[in-house]
Amino acid sequence: MQNKQPILALHGWQDNAASFDNIAPLIMKNVPVLAIDLPGHGLSSWLPPGFMYSELIYFLLVKRIKRYFGWEKIKVMAHSLNAMTIYWYAATFPMELQYVIALDFFKFVSISTSIHTPIFRNAVDAFFKLEEDYVPPSYTQSEIMKRISTGLYMLNLDESSTKILMTRGVTQKEDGMYVVNRDPRMRVIPIHNMFSSEQVEEYAKFITCPYLIIKGDINFYGEDRELFYKTLEIMKATNDTVQFEILSATHHLHLTHPKDTAAIINPFLEKYD
Repeated sequence: MQNKQPILALHGWQDNAASFDNIAPLIMKNVPVLAIDLPGHGLSSWLPPGFMYSELIYFLLVKRIKRYFGWEKIKVMAHSLNAMTIYWYAATFPMELQYVIALDFFKFVSISTSIHTPIFRNAVDAFFKLEEDYVPPSYTQSEIMKRISTGLYMLNLDESSTKILMTRGVTQKEDGMYVVNRDPRMRVIPIHNMFSSEQVEEYAKFITCPYLIIKGDINFYGEDRELFYKTLEIMKATNDTVQFEILSATHHLHLTHPKDTAAIINPFLEKYD
């Protein structure tokens, strides 16, 4: 096990590597886990001034990590935003993935061409406003916990899960107040993943590696659910190793329901690792 290549664990937007703290010990009997803080998240360095965060940053990072370790193929477990990013990667470099475990999301949310431009415009304006006007706020413990647990995509995390994310996500100052560690530019909704449904569906045809998708049963798709399942069926039609499971859990199922999630993941690892 000590010399075995680990799963590269990629957290979601505005999260950090601690989101895998609960699930990692439950699957390490099969394979070790390398969970990282992505640039601008957790305890990782921020991008230089003037740069905007997008999925392309994370896409290129996966390639850099593969090259750094000299891995022939990558094993990936990814949540939310980076499950979307690895879908893009798996379609672009299908021979570089040994397998993928996608948590809750598995593909980019489709954006119609009619609304692409205004969304992009708003994102750019928000980016420059943050660069010019942002002053890092401080919070009490109860305020920071509420902010983390009820923020976008957190969907009311329980107290235990919130405290886990806080281990890498916040810093307590000498006066007892807390500040958020992530780069404030991260607040701008990622704008590079604005692919049309036709583009997203075409990517599905290129993915060849074993693919496990675990979806929480809440009605959270970010788009018409029909587009989600249409792309899933295209993947299944061209790749008979695609496995789709639904779990009674919310968006952070690997953090809030680790035992149930591991019960699905471990048989997959025993088959493909």
